[in-house]
This record gives sequence, structure tokens and C-alpha cells, in this order.
Amino acid sequence: MRIGILSDTHDNHRGVRRAIEIFTERGVECVLHAGDMTAPATAALFAEVGRGARRDRFIAVMGNCDADRVSLRGTIEAFGGEAHESCFDGELDGRTVFMAHKPHSVRRAIDSQAYDLVVYGHTHHQDAHRVGRTLIVNPGAARNWMTAEGHVAIVDLSDLSVTFESLT
Repeated sequence: MRIGILSDTHDNHRGVRRAIEIFTERGVECVLHAGDMTAPATAALFAEVGRGARRDRFIAVMGNCDADRVSLRGTIEAFGGEAHESCFDGELDGRTVFMAHKPHSVRRAIDSQAYDLVVYGHTHHQDAHRVGRTLIVNPGAARNWMTAEGHVAIVDLSDLSVTFESLT
């Protein structure tokens, strides 16, 4: 199973639409959003993921810029997605996954070595490395205010390989 990972979209609708195109082209079956979507209108764009891709799930966690959490949650749940307040702790295709927005929020999950994949955002910097059995991924910002670049990550859960894709 391939999963698409993005974070820090900050209401960049063009970047979100491009991410959805990439995820569809790459056969992504699940999308993880690691926070800072910002507004319900941005969340609504992710309803499109299921129209063109083989999406099983859309899972989001809230970030520090997600002020209207009630509306975000309602929008995401209205199209069948999952919205988690601070973290997602679950299983995807037989792999244990933990996701939170800020790097300090994933430290215990990494140290526990109980997860195959740990995802975070917030820093706007791409990261993919291993600590023991755990693959840690930060896709970087889907909207980088300084450079106008954006990125997403795709992880193949069969072998825990990761690739980064530019949104430009």
C-alpha cells in the first residue's frame, strides 16, 4: 500500500490540488495530513482524493495553525475522513503508524520502537531517516512561505521506502 503524506498546507489550494494529482498518479490509497491545514475550505478539497484515487482513508491531525478545529473536523468527517486532535496512533496495511504535528510530540513514539512509521510536520523541512526499526518522515511544507516551493512524501508500506515529490 502506498500512502501520501503532506503537512503545513496553510490554505494553499493550488498546492493541495497538485498533491491530489500526484497521489492519484502514484496510486496512493491513503493520505495522511500532519497538521496546519488551516481552514475548512482547504479540508474540503481532500474530498476529491477519493474520486480519482484508490483511497481507503484520509487521516489528519490538528496543527498549531488549525484554529477552527470544530469546523475542520466536521468538514473532514463529512467526506468520510478522520480528524484527530493531537495524534493518530493506529495501523495501516499491517504497519503501526504514529502521527502528530510537532516534532517533540513524536519523540516518545520514536523512542518506544513500537512503530514502523512516525510522521510529523511543523518544521517545513523534509526529513526521512530511521531510528532502529522506525522510519521517521516529515514531508516538508506543502506551502513554504519563503521559497514558494512545496513538497509531499509517498511511503510504500510494503518496504517502507520513501520518495519526495515537488508540488511545483
